[in-house]
Amino acid sequence: MRDFTPAFALGALHRGKQIEQFLGEVDRAGRRGLRWFAISPGRTGVTIYLSEVEDAGTDTFYDASEFPPLDPSDETWGKEIVNALTPEEALIRACSEPGVNPDRWVNQGIVCDEYRDFRIAHRDERPATR
Repeated sequence: MRDFTPAFALGALHRGKQIEQFLGEVDRAGRRGLRWFAISPGRTGVTIYLSEVEDAGTDTFYDASEFPPLDPSDETWGKEIVNALTPEEALIRACSEPGVNPDRWVNQGIVCDEYRDFRIAHRDERPATR
C-alpha cells in the first residue's frame, strides 16, 4: 500500500520530504480538472499547496504535474494555502480542508499514480476522445 498513516506522513515531512494527496475531479466553470494537495517543507516553514489543473491526461500520459492550471493566474506549483511553522501544524491544517483524508498521503510524485488509478476506475465515464 502506498498511503501513509499520519505518523509516517509526519516522519516524511520531518525528513524534509514533500507529501501529496490526490483529491479527484473538480469542475470550474464547466471545465473538468483535477486537484491535489502538497505539503512541502522548506527553509521558512512547511507550505501547503492546492493544485487545480486541467484534466489533460491520456491513456498513456498521467503526469498531472505537467498539466496546465485551471486558473491561468495560478503558479505551476499551485496556490499556496498556508505556510506553517512545523510539520505537525501543516498536517493538521491540511487535514482540516474538505476532502482531505489523514490516512491517504503519499510520497512526492505518486499523485500521478493516483491519477492513473482514478482514470482507470472512471474509464467508462470519460469522454471517448481521451
